[in-house]
Amino acid sequence: EPESYLTATDPVCGMSVDRSTAKHFVRHEGQGFYFCSAGCKAKFEAAPQTYLGDRPAPAPMPKGTQYTCPMHPEIIRDKPGSCPICGMALEPMGVPTGDEGPNPELVDFTRRLWVSAVLSVPLLVVAMAPMVGLSLEGLVEDRAKVWIE
Repeated sequence: EPESYLTATDPVCGMSVDRSTAKHFVRHEGQGFYFCSAGCKAKFEAAPQTYLGDRPAPAPMPKGTQYTCPMHPEIIRDKPGSCPICGMALEPMGVPTGDEGPNPELVDFTRRLWVSAVLSVPLLVVAMAPMVGLSLEGLVEDRAKVWIE
């Protein structure tokens, strides 16, 4: 297909990349590779053999599994492939089985949420105390109040 001459597949994430506008390119063993981002390029440069050659086949998905794009959830397909809008690899949809273990993104986000909440309490008290009729005149100096805000 002529379309395949215009695009390349990122060997790291599987995303379709427009060759004419790609900003990230590496030549490895005489072959050119296009990447969707600097992160994918860096991963490839660190360990190119990981992304070249035959990859082990993924475990088969249960019959009837549907696939969706992480960036465009309205795209739903009956088989794996790439998103027609952005080219990202489609991921299986479905209810988690519980065997996956803790989600590292959720753990990281939860930790950041609680740290941010604790650090925002002094700002909330200093900024909102006058609104509810509390005076902080004797508790916090004006200079400290400015720095807290």
